[in-house]
Amino acid sequence: MSEEPVFVRSTWGTNRYVYNVNNPVGRALIVLALLIAGGVLFGLHAESTWSEGELRDAVRKGVADLDGKQHYTSLDDDHGSLIAEAIRKSGIGPGHGVDTKKKESGGYTVSTEDTETEYCVRVTLTLDKDPQPLLPQAKNPPPPSPDMPAFYLSTATSSEGPCP
Repeated sequence: MSEEPVFVRSTWGTNRYVYNVNNPVGRALIVLALLIAGGVLFGLHAESTWSEGELRDAVRKGVADLDGKQHYTSLDDDHGSLIAEAIRKSGIGPGHGVDTKKKESGGYTVSTEDTETEYCVRVTLTLDKDPQPLLPQAKNPPPPSPDMPAFYLSTATSSEGPCP
């Protein structure tokens, strides 16, 4: 074993202790600290980016959660936010960075910056015939116009690839 101490005072003008590179234990601690810091940085990067499998699973779970759910919205609204919120609430992946683009065919192309794969998600809304009234004594309102918010039931499907 070396006669050198594991920790020595810094020679950079501070009064702090640092690892001693002349001691084998000090050198091992330096290497260990670098390996741990690298592992933490790699883990943070992996947690903040989407993988292909995470996006696939999040889209499937988000679509399953949307299917048959009641929403208070209008038919004219952009429903990409419903899809992005369902994917975020799935708990799979980092939860941010999901991009939904509405296509002329009525579907939404779902993608991320981190992945190559895109998914086509279609959400169909039908008027809820028996919604829970906001006030129990209130009568059910007349059917709304397409630009008026009302309670709708959603039917959602997904397929791999961008929407046409």
